[in-house]
Amino acid sequence: MAQYKHDRFFKFYIQSLYKTKGDTLQNIQVHNDEDLEIDLMFIFRDNQEWQQENLELFDKLMQEHPTIIIEHYSSYLEETDISKSITRKNLYWEQKQKELIENAKSQQQLTASKRLDKQAKQQIENQNPFTWILTVNCSEKLLNLCNAQPASKLGAGVYRLPQILRMGIVIINQLANSPDTIWLKMLGDKESAKIAFESIKQLSPDRREKNDIISACVKYCVYLQNIPTDNLTPEDEDFMKTMAEVDAWYEAEMNKARLKGELKGKIELVSNIIRFKFGDEITLQIVSQLQKLNAKQLDDFTLAMLNWQQPSEMSEWLTRLEKV
Repeated sequence: MAQYKHDRFFKFYIQSLYKTKGDTLQNIQVHNDEDLEIDLMFIFRDNQEWQQENLELFDKLMQEHPTIIIEHYSSYLEETDISKSITRKNLYWEQKQKELIENAKSQQQLTASKRLDKQAKQQIENQNPFTWILTVNCSEKLLNLCNAQPASKLGAGVYRLPQILRMGIVIINQLANSPDTIWLKMLGDKESAKIAFESIKQLSPDRREKNDIISACVKYCVYLQNIPTDNLTPEDEDFMKTMAEVDAWYEAEMNKARLKGELKGKIELVSNIIRFKFGDEITLQIVSQLQKLNAKQLDDFTLAMLNWQQPSEMSEWLTRLEKV
């Protein structure tokens, strides 16, 4: 139950984060067994968004290969998880490769015995996925068992399995706490997600991916709120509390933005009246003081100003207000 709910957030999160950089496919059926269903596949799209929306280490993982399978585990990774991941990928590729070869031969009008050219083979190979397993934690014993080696160029917490498997493991709890890892840390445990979210919300409000991820967190919180509490594990309850805090922060920020928008409109109105009555020079001097006023004070100021004849009356009013 717990893994299923976290899978819902994981899929929504990746789609929100990477929608400008490629195509994500969900729930790819490879066998008549739900355990052998590929949760999420990402198909790379080469465009300028990789530079404009830089997600640091996460981007490096997603650029490993033109086609990436991403699997997420919200607790400890088990040996059976790796085995199923290998099986899923092999079943998928066995079917997909046959289909691609047949299509390519048909397009080139080749007989069954003739081989494809090098370019066609490479195009097919680009669709043979590389798998990244993102897990909150993993034992040293399991890493040794599957001969996982540290991917030193990618930093602590990232491992590669033998090349023939086309697979890597990212242990989120081992990642450094830095701007390079915050987007991956959001998929960690409760504390990891909290720290990452605090960092993400400090980013520029102009960043598309920041705003979309905040929305993703809020929507996931709403989804969890519809689940009866007796069906929640302690892990789910902790995650739900974290997302509830995110929700509360988001609503507060939205209210603040709406209020800021109203205040900006009022300040512009007042500035125009001041400019009309007393000239541009007085307006420039007074704007910084107006920005310190709340909505009610701005309304009071506007009403009083309509009766003023001299700029000194305006300055006296603001001076008295600052002393209150």
